[in-house]
Amino acid sequence: MAPEETWPIATSVGQMLRRQARARAALSTLLVAAATCVGVAASTTTAAAAASHDDTVYAFGAASFRGSTQGIPLVRPVVAMASTASGNGYWLVADDGGVFSFGDAEFHGSLGGRPLNAPIVGMTGTSTGHGYWLVAADGGVFSFGDAHFHGSMGGIPLTAPVRSIIRGPGSGGYWLYAADGGVFTFGSARFHGSTGGMQLFAPVVGMASTRGGRGYWLVASDGGVFTFGAARFKGSMGGRPLYAPVIGMAREGSGNGYWLAGSDGGVFSFGSAQFEGSAYGLVPPGRHIGQLVGMPHGNGYRMLAVDDIPVVEQVGPGASGPAVSNLQSRLLSLGYWLPGVNAVYDDLTQQAVYAFQKWQGLPRTGTVDGPTQAAFVNAQRPRPRSASGYVVEIDKTRQVMMVTTNGIATWTFNISSGSDHPYVEGSNSGDAHTPEGVFTLIRQVDGPDHGPLGTLWRPKYFTWQGHAIHGYTSVPPYPASHGCVRVSNTAMNWLWATNTLPLGTTVWVYL
Repeated sequence: MAPEETWPIATSVGQMLRRQARARAALSTLLVAAATCVGVAASTTTAAAAASHDDTVYAFGAASFRGSTQGIPLVRPVVAMASTASGNGYWLVADDGGVFSFGDAEFHGSLGGRPLNAPIVGMTGTSTGHGYWLVAADGGVFSFGDAHFHGSMGGIPLTAPVRSIIRGPGSGGYWLYAADGGVFTFGSARFHGSTGGMQLFAPVVGMASTRGGRGYWLVASDGGVFTFGAARFKGSMGGRPLYAPVIGMAREGSGNGYWLAGSDGGVFSFGSAQFEGSAYGLVPPGRHIGQLVGMPHGNGYRMLAVDDIPVVEQVGPGASGPAVSNLQSRLLSLGYWLPGVNAVYDDLTQQAVYAFQKWQGLPRTGTVDGPTQAAFVNAQRPRPRSASGYVVEIDKTRQVMMVTTNGIATWTFNISSGSDHPYVEGSNSGDAHTPEGVFTLIRQVDGPDHGPLGTLWRPKYFTWQGHAIHGYTSVPPYPASHGCVRVSNTAMNWLWATNTLPLGTTVWVYL
């Protein structure tokens, strides 16, 4: 079936957002539609009466509240939820792959503490309820319990990040969908079409499949609904004012209707889906609704509130506090190396900011100034040149080092390579050049290595002429070495401790 999208073509995203702002200023409650296809909460009082929640998980109708991570110290924020087959429990997952179980949800393992190439963005359970899959933004899939691995997007270039994963018919497969509406099928999940290649007015944010898996719906953040295969169009938000972007959709148990949800907790019902209440007016400041999950059978749904992504503030060396913590978290989420979040704008934070500025082509100030702050808004993880294998890339033009796996930059470091100036050090002279080419780590010294040009900290050599990746006390944002590749001593200690640069690793140096 051809996709059906009902948002007016002439309406731009900017116009939509301005319309939303005017409508929010004029109205303090949600409108209730008289038509049977749409229902929303009439007021915050109505929503409060219908919801069972704790400011993280909100349950409506036949869906019951079973607990959440509220009050549990988290290393990383929760980003997604999946229901058990019975609907009497659910799992929550953090962006580092940590999994939390509630109700009749069984814990089958997690990725907590395991290095990831990209953050976890979604999960779905098996039809038995005895397993689940996790998916990362790069399309990597991880299976636990009786969830079998059927494939992933690992190593395949994506034009847009993966949004989430949907279970296919039975437990024999799954779909992945991306922000551009691209749909990827594995196992028993069949391809019925996608919006990949279409001109979209807003990104795709949600997907739901028919009961038999012979079709699916996609929804965009403007409330436009697209239908594929056996999925029937039941309505959309086309032309209706939105008070917040749509964040997802869920299918009603019979398969004859669906709900859409906004980031403010508003719920819109279509077809046989019954309106059971909303979280509008209940979500505390600093949070928003990030996911809508329907009950496997009948009416009822749950909503997951997630933390807002704070705007990176203009801040610099010597600062401390929440603004710095946010900066460090954003740098880590983009793969720029830091030992952790300590809320202090120290030398290592500045090193990470240097690396970010270099990749973005910005002046290397080491401070989050206006241009750097603006670059964080749409920043994505650096993209290496290599497409497969485990490769350490040295980009001499940008002056960064990337540790890559199958075309994904796991970590990006600030470096300083050869200055390409002649040097004289005692009786030694030469040109401070870092050679380009493909090399291999061939020798290492676990400690200080005293050479004719100075002391190298824990060097890992990639040429027999003495070129190495090593720690150093000074790593400026420009080429300054005699020909080696400098990283901070702390970064070098981490590279050793995690065995990130074992002997035999391919090193690709290029301009």
